[in-house]
Amino acid sequence: MTFANLNQNVEASDKAFDRLSVDDQLALLWYVYTEMGENITPAAPAAASPEIASGLYQQVEAMDKQAQLQAMRDIAGRKNTQISREYGSLSANTKLAFWYRLAQGMDDGSIIGMPDDYKMAEEGDRLLAALETMEFEQQITFLRDAAMGMGAEPKPGAAI
Repeated sequence: MTFANLNQNVEASDKAFDRLSVDDQLALLWYVYTEMGENITPAAPAAASPEIASGLYQQVEAMDKQAQLQAMRDIAGRKNTQISREYGSLSANTKLAFWYRLAQGMDDGSIIGMPDDYKMAEEGDRLLAALETMEFEQQITFLRDAAMGMGAEPKPGAAI
Protein backbone atom coordinates (compact mmCIF):
# COMPACT_ATOMS: atom_id res chain seq x y z
CA MET A 1 0.00 0.00 0.00
CA THR A 2 1.50 3.32 -1.03
CA PHE A 3 1.52 6.61 0.82
CA ALA A 4 -0.83 8.05 -1.85
CA ASN A 5 -3.34 5.25 -1.32
CA LEU A 6 -3.35 5.83 2.44
CA ASN A 7 -3.68 9.56 1.98
CA GLN A 8 -6.57 9.31 -0.46
CA ASN A 9 -8.50 6.54 1.17
CA VAL A 10 -9.65 6.61 4.77
CA GLU A 11 -10.88 3.03 4.42
CA ALA A 12 -7.39 1.90 3.46
CA SER A 13 -6.04 3.82 6.45
CA ASP A 14 -8.55 2.08 8.70
CA LYS A 15 -7.38 -1.30 7.40
CA ALA A 16 -3.73 -0.31 7.88
CA PHE A 17 -4.56 0.70 11.47
CA ASP A 18 -6.26 -2.65 12.12
CA ARG A 19 -3.13 -4.49 10.94
CA LEU A 20 -0.95 -2.71 13.51
CA SER A 21 -0.14 -4.41 16.79
CA VAL A 22 -2.16 -3.24 19.79
CA ASP A 23 0.86 -1.33 21.13
CA ASP A 24 1.41 0.34 17.75
CA GLN A 25 -2.28 1.29 17.64
CA LEU A 26 -1.92 2.92 21.06
CA ALA A 27 1.28 4.65 19.97
CA LEU A 28 -0.35 5.95 16.81
CA LEU A 29 -3.29 7.37 18.78
CA TRP A 30 -0.82 9.01 21.19
CA TYR A 31 1.16 10.56 18.33
CA VAL A 32 -2.00 11.72 16.55
CA TYR A 33 -3.37 13.40 19.66
CA THR A 34 -0.04 15.01 20.57
CA GLU A 35 0.82 16.15 17.04
CA MET A 36 -2.65 17.06 15.81
CA GLY A 37 -4.49 17.51 19.09
CA GLU A 38 -5.21 21.21 18.66
CA ASN A 39 -7.18 20.44 15.51
CA ILE A 40 -8.93 17.34 16.85
CA THR A 41 -9.85 18.70 20.26
CA PRO A 42 -12.82 20.85 19.22
CA ALA A 43 -14.37 18.12 17.09
CA ALA A 44 -14.44 15.29 19.59
CA PRO A 45 -15.23 16.62 23.06
CA ALA A 46 -17.72 19.22 21.86
CA ALA A 47 -19.95 16.55 20.35
CA ALA A 48 -19.44 13.99 23.09
CA SER A 49 -20.73 13.25 26.55
CA PRO A 50 -17.78 14.63 28.52
CA GLU A 51 -19.11 13.39 31.87
CA ILE A 52 -19.22 9.81 30.61
CA ALA A 53 -15.75 10.03 29.03
CA SER A 54 -14.48 11.56 32.29
CA GLY A 55 -16.00 8.76 34.35
CA LEU A 56 -14.26 6.07 32.33
CA TYR A 57 -11.04 8.11 32.28
CA GLN A 58 -11.15 8.42 36.09
CA GLN A 59 -11.44 4.64 36.41
CA VAL A 60 -8.27 4.23 34.35
CA GLU A 61 -6.50 7.09 36.14
CA ALA A 62 -7.15 5.43 39.54
CA MET A 63 -5.27 2.29 38.45
CA ASP A 64 -1.55 1.75 38.92
CA LYS A 65 0.53 2.46 35.80
CA GLN A 66 0.79 -1.16 34.61
CA ALA A 67 -2.96 -1.66 35.07
CA GLN A 68 -3.55 1.55 33.08
CA LEU A 69 -1.50 0.15 30.22
CA GLN A 70 -3.33 -3.17 30.41
CA ALA A 71 -6.71 -1.40 30.36
CA MET A 72 -5.72 0.52 27.21
CA ARG A 73 -4.41 -2.70 25.63
CA ASP A 74 -7.65 -4.50 26.54
CA ILE A 75 -9.72 -1.77 24.91
CA ALA A 76 -7.56 -1.61 21.77
CA GLY A 77 -7.42 -5.40 21.62
CA ARG A 78 -11.19 -5.77 22.03
CA LYS A 79 -10.75 -7.99 25.10
CA ASN A 80 -13.83 -9.02 27.03
CA THR A 81 -13.09 -7.10 30.23
CA GLN A 82 -15.34 -4.78 32.19
CA ILE A 83 -13.44 -1.63 31.18
CA SER A 84 -13.46 -2.72 27.54
CA ARG A 85 -17.21 -3.42 27.65
CA GLU A 86 -17.85 -0.04 29.30
CA TYR A 87 -15.82 1.59 26.54
CA GLY A 88 -17.73 -0.45 23.94
CA SER A 89 -21.02 1.05 25.12
CA LEU A 90 -19.87 4.64 24.43
CA SER A 91 -20.87 6.72 21.41
CA ALA A 92 -18.24 7.40 18.73
CA ASN A 93 -17.64 10.98 19.87
CA THR A 94 -17.46 9.97 23.53
CA LYS A 95 -14.84 7.37 22.59
CA LEU A 96 -12.84 10.12 20.87
CA ALA A 97 -13.17 12.29 23.96
CA PHE A 98 -11.95 9.39 26.13
CA TRP A 99 -8.81 8.92 24.00
CA TYR A 100 -8.24 12.66 24.06
CA ARG A 101 -8.46 12.62 27.88
CA LEU A 102 -6.02 9.70 27.99
CA ALA A 103 -3.56 11.64 25.81
CA GLN A 104 -3.87 14.61 28.15
CA GLY A 105 -3.29 12.30 31.13
CA MET A 106 -0.23 10.80 29.44
CA ASP A 107 1.05 14.29 28.82
CA ASP A 108 0.63 15.38 32.45
CA GLY A 109 1.87 12.08 33.92
CA SER A 110 -1.37 10.86 35.47
CA ILE A 111 -1.60 8.10 32.85
CA ILE A 112 1.31 5.86 31.89
CA GLY A 113 3.14 7.45 28.98
CA MET A 114 4.78 6.12 25.88
CA PRO A 115 8.30 4.89 26.56
CA ASP A 116 10.79 7.42 25.19
CA ASP A 117 12.48 4.71 23.16
CA TYR A 118 9.28 3.20 21.67
CA LYS A 119 9.59 2.63 17.94
CA MET A 120 6.46 2.02 15.93
CA ALA A 121 6.50 -0.44 13.03
CA GLU A 122 7.16 1.04 9.59
CA GLU A 123 3.52 0.70 8.61
CA GLY A 124 2.57 2.78 11.65
CA ASP A 125 5.06 5.48 10.66
CA ARG A 126 3.68 5.52 7.10
CA LEU A 127 0.12 5.71 8.40
CA LEU A 128 0.98 8.60 10.71
CA ALA A 129 2.64 10.47 7.83
CA ALA A 130 -0.46 9.91 5.68
CA LEU A 131 -2.76 11.13 8.45
CA GLU A 132 -0.75 14.32 8.81
CA THR A 133 -1.49 15.19 5.18
CA MET A 134 -5.20 14.32 5.25
CA GLU A 135 -7.92 16.91 5.30
CA PHE A 136 -9.36 17.60 8.75
CA GLU A 137 -12.59 15.71 8.05
CA GLN A 138 -10.61 12.68 6.85
CA GLN A 139 -8.55 12.75 10.05
CA ILE A 140 -11.67 12.85 12.21
CA THR A 141 -13.30 10.08 10.18
CA PHE A 142 -10.19 7.94 10.58
CA LEU A 143 -10.02 8.57 14.34
CA ARG A 144 -13.72 7.90 14.78
CA ASP A 145 -13.40 4.64 12.84
CA ALA A 146 -10.36 3.62 14.90
CA ALA A 147 -12.10 4.46 18.18
CA MET A 148 -15.30 2.68 17.14
CA GLY A 149 -13.40 -0.49 16.27
CA MET A 150 -12.08 -0.80 19.81
CA GLY A 151 -13.67 -2.16 22.95
CA ALA A 152 -15.86 -5.18 23.57
CA GLU A 153 -19.57 -5.50 23.10
CA PRO A 154 -21.45 -4.61 26.28
CA LYS A 155 -23.41 -7.44 27.86
CA PRO A 156 -27.17 -7.39 27.37
CA GLY A 157 -29.43 -5.94 30.02
CA ALA A 158 -28.11 -4.11 33.04
CA ALA A 159 -24.86 -6.08 33.16
CA ILE A 160 -21.75 -4.46 31.74
